[in-house]
Amino acid sequence: MPSQLTTAPAAAPEGAAPPRRPVRPALRLAGWLALAWLGPLLAYAVGAAGVLPVVVFGLAAGLLRAGRTLLDRLVLAGALLFGAVCAAGLLISAWPWGLHPVPVAGAALTGLLGVAAATGRRPRLPRPEAADLLAVGAAVLAALAMAGPYLRAGDLAGRLAYAMTGEDNSRHLAAVQGIGAVGGYLFTDPQAAARTTPEAMVWYPQGFHLTAALLDGFLRSGAPADPVTALDHYLGWAIGAWAALVLAVLWAALRLAGRRLDLPGTLALTGAVTAACLGSELARFVVYGYPGESVGLAATVVLVAVTCRPLARTRTQLCVVGALCVAVGFAYLMFLPVVAALVLAWLVRDRGRLRHHPLLLAAVALATVALTPLPAVGGLLHTDQVDNVATGGGVFPRYDAFLALGGLVAAGLAGGGLRLPVWRRYAGALGAAVAFAAGFLIYFRALGTDPRYYYGKTLHLLLAVLLVGAGALTLLLPAGWRRPPGRAGAAAAGRAGAGGRPGRRWHGLDRPARFLVAAAVVAACAGLAGLPRGTGIFAQPFGDRTTTWSAAWWSGLLDRPRPADVTARALAQAPPRPGAVTVVVSTHRREGYLATLFLSTLQGTAGASGPAVYQLPLSEPARSAALVEAVPGPVRFVAADPAAARIVEDLLAARPDLRPRVTTQTLH
Repeated sequence: MPSQLTTAPAAAPEGAAPPRRPVRPALRLAGWLALAWLGPLLAYAVGAAGVLPVVVFGLAAGLLRAGRTLLDRLVLAGALLFGAVCAAGLLISAWPWGLHPVPVAGAALTGLLGVAAATGRRPRLPRPEAADLLAVGAAVLAALAMAGPYLRAGDLAGRLAYAMTGEDNSRHLAAVQGIGAVGGYLFTDPQAAARTTPEAMVWYPQGFHLTAALLDGFLRSGAPADPVTALDHYLGWAIGAWAALVLAVLWAALRLAGRRLDLPGTLALTGAVTAACLGSELARFVVYGYPGESVGLAATVVLVAVTCRPLARTRTQLCVVGALCVAVGFAYLMFLPVVAALVLAWLVRDRGRLRHHPLLLAAVALATVALTPLPAVGGLLHTDQVDNVATGGGVFPRYDAFLALGGLVAAGLAGGGLRLPVWRRYAGALGAAVAFAAGFLIYFRALGTDPRYYYGKTLHLLLAVLLVGAGALTLLLPAGWRRPPGRAGAAAAGRAGAGGRPGRRWHGLDRPARFLVAAAVVAACAGLAGLPRGTGIFAQPFGDRTTTWSAAWWSGLLDRPRPADVTARALAQAPPRPGAVTVVVSTHRREGYLATLFLSTLQGTAGASGPAVYQLPLSEPARSAALVEAVPGPVRFVAADPAAARIVEDLLAARPDLRPRVTTQTLH
């Protein structure tokens, strides 16, 4: 029987006022809210707005509780923020402040403050581990390797020589500049974007471009950028997107490999995957300028990881999956069929967990379904995207390299991986990527043509998924390479080291040998990838030379110094003329086209100059003759040399009616 002896609360003195509710938490919240807006305002005033994205990123990672390591937190925070930026771009495009750093940072910090207040969390980050540093260091090293040609170029012409290898760089730069000028997505104001941006980019997925323009505004604290600075910053964001792809592939491979992989094994896997990224066609993303595909593929790879090995916290898992779907839809929508297959399979498998969070599931599903296909629907309604699938040059991939990677991954899966749920799920993701690529191949075969440009994009996805699966090979490693699970495993390893089987020893004396083996594995993979001489399994013909994309990039085989020099001189000597379209004329085939393309982008007139660039002959004098018919208004021809100037003089002599609207300038 419970005791009846209880202590009665002391009576309040007669006439005393009732106790007040504590107001300190409310005051503290109001103070943090004020700081969320005063901090960005002060940073902007002193020209230090560039620190604000770092603060937002750090706070977002600190408020997460999913993920065991610091790298987990950073990758997941990056996924959430990128998806949030893509979605918030619609609001930014509508509000009156555009991309101004103060309202953007203030809104972001206010949102994070709301998360902290609702969850009761305070920012907290795990300590970095050696494996985290290996992955981040490898991604930074890969980025520096691909940035090398830009870094060693001494001037604008030198950087342009490499940027002009892929003419897509001009269009992506124009889109970034256009978003900065419009103050949001280009498709929200097509008329304002018409001057600065090519028509084809108005409805192109702009997740990367909006993010780059947003970050660039912070970096410059809102100050306008001159053409040289705009190009340099764009190249930095493009290489950063590629670094994010490498980091995403590394993180996904390590996540699927699991926590039992020890430090030497982590070194071997990280080095092997990084070598493959540098030696394979993924390096082409920097060479030809595919930053949107870089971030879209990175988001898809992270989605593979979190659907194959879901996060322990269901709410966070839901939000991350939704953010990644939106990110892919706004960055590179071509991967959406595989994304849909991954998400549907995860929803079916984990329906028991999700059933306990019906409201959050409904909210995330509604937002994801509404936002993810938005760029695709807009593009289908306003452009001919479906017809573009069958355009572009032929694609002739190195199938032997895919066979080698596929065989290695299959060996790991057959060697015990399929007994584990995470690897069975990965096998399904790999099957979806294979089916996606095979579907495109069958489509082109049915058309009776060689596989075209976009078939290569499906192979990029397949290659990335195969590299993520490289962690399956860790299942074939000796037991000494795998971290013992917890104290019981450590004790068992100690007993084995004292007198058990040598293969299961976990002793300090074994570590040097394992590190030597890991270094040998990395060296072997670097050789297979062709990093020393460019003759690896991914090598392909470049004219009369067979090498890899990265080796051709480093050697200067692909740069274009002549059109770059002409463009740099035209930028300095022929400033934009209001109302007139500026066109570069050269006696060399494609040189006038490339120089006009990049000159118009750097001068911020890529949209207005579109009729003078596209759908025209590439050689003179046919190009100039067709150009004056395509452009109805004033035209200024900028001749690269006296020989090019004579082409325009001959045209005017034959067509004197053009003289009122055509002028000529010769560069010196």
